[in-house]
Amino acid sequence: MLSGSVPGDASTLIYLAKSGTFEEAERCVSRISVPPAVWQEAVEAGERIGAPDANRIRDATRTGFVVRVELDRYQQALAEAVADNHRLGRGESQVIALASPVGAALLDEGRATRVAVSLGSKVTSTLLLPAVGVRSGSLEMAPAREMLRELAIVTGATAAVVFEIEAALTRGRP
Repeated sequence: MLSGSVPGDASTLIYLAKSGTFEEAERCVSRISVPPAVWQEAVEAGERIGAPDANRIRDATRTGFVVRVELDRYQQALAEAVADNHRLGRGESQVIALASPVGAALLDEGRATRVAVSLGSKVTSTLLLPAVGVRSGSLEMAPAREMLRELAIVTGATAAVVFEIEAALTRGRP
């Protein structure tokens, strides 16, 4: 299990909402912290277009699994520098800034992942959360496989990627 509050990007929230796997995700990561730009992208913009995912994300905040956070001055400056220097969006840049002190982030975009890793953070893709849960012993194999399949549908993962993650699930079995 990823412990502590791990910053997550809009894609993470949207994928978990669309796949209906917030409950399973709670067994894989203690809490997801969400900076302002991610909240605006995943929830406020979603509500404007009537996306049901926005309500699911709001529900996850009521349980305490998703927590809205503000950036301090240092984190805000870092987020702006990351956005400018690496041509990333505000949400990903804010997630990377929040990841700096905790050393971990949930990111699904390739460039943002590379930048976060280069700045010393361990990045986990939303699609890999089932493997995290199995390896930590907090998620059984059957729910992990179902979570992976649901996430694969909404992320558009290829069969080859899903088979590779399923193999990792099997290897990660306690």
